[in-house]
Amino acid sequence: MQRKVLLGVFAHPDDESFGPGGTLAHYARLGVDVHVIIATDGIAGSVDDRGRLRDHDSLAQVRSAELARAAVALGLKSIWSLPYRDSGMRGAPENQHPDALLQQPVEHVAHEILGYIERLTPTVIITHDPFGGYGHPDHVRVCEATTTAFYLARTKTSTADLPTFPPRKLYYTAFPKDLIKVAVPLMQLAGQDPTAIGRNHDINLVEISRWVTPVTTTIDISQTLANKQAASEAHASQYSGGPTWLSIVPQSVRQLFIGREQFTCVYPALDGDERDLFANIA
Repeated sequence: MQRKVLLGVFAHPDDESFGPGGTLAHYARLGVDVHVIIATDGIAGSVDDRGRLRDHDSLAQVRSAELARAAVALGLKSIWSLPYRDSGMRGAPENQHPDALLQQPVEHVAHEILGYIERLTPTVIITHDPFGGYGHPDHVRVCEATTTAFYLARTKTSTADLPTFPPRKLYYTAFPKDLIKVAVPLMQLAGQDPTAIGRNHDINLVEISRWVTPVTTTIDISQTLANKQAASEAHASQYSGGPTWLSIVPQSVRQLFIGREQFTCVYPALDGDERDLFANIA
């Protein structure tokens, strides 16, 4: 019988924690082998405190060290890195760097991910949604490549005598748009611009609120919130206490969302309200 294995494929160091960190920790806590692939070095991220670079040659080294600490907090079995440079946000000069993930053919990245799928034999794979969460081009590219790799793994036949275990389910992360739709008018009333938020004012909440990411699966992460928090804080160069726009949303509303993480089941097709990523897997 195949052991339960969960693989998360993400764009940057910190995506595993700021995103579905509670879910990764939840399944690690249940004894599932949880692996993570990070596609870029995160070097295009911004740093408020330049002192963080004191003991490192580059921001990429800082973020690698932070990722290792976050992995311990989440209980990950392993972390793997692809050799690409952070592409930066849409329209940034970093988009054009020859080593940037955005400059790599989707098929090439997909076959790299396929190699890890064949080695790790995940039962379930999770990755970014097709909109890149908040529009980041690296997230979009990772979604495209991971989706391609998933279907390649399911159709590829082994020439070896050993049995093959293709991945059974594919999920995209699905951040609750209802929370954003509450925040946007409240920010406007407070004189804040919801189209230019974040450390670099390059995230558009109005645009994000219009992206449709259907929720098929909700995971209760109330028992692993502390793990997610510790992992998020491990990414000290990027952590600022959570999205600042959330502070404008009433605490009572935020509490409805804080103890859960949501996903879209891409394969197989799912209409129901699922509470376990491994549900209906024999």
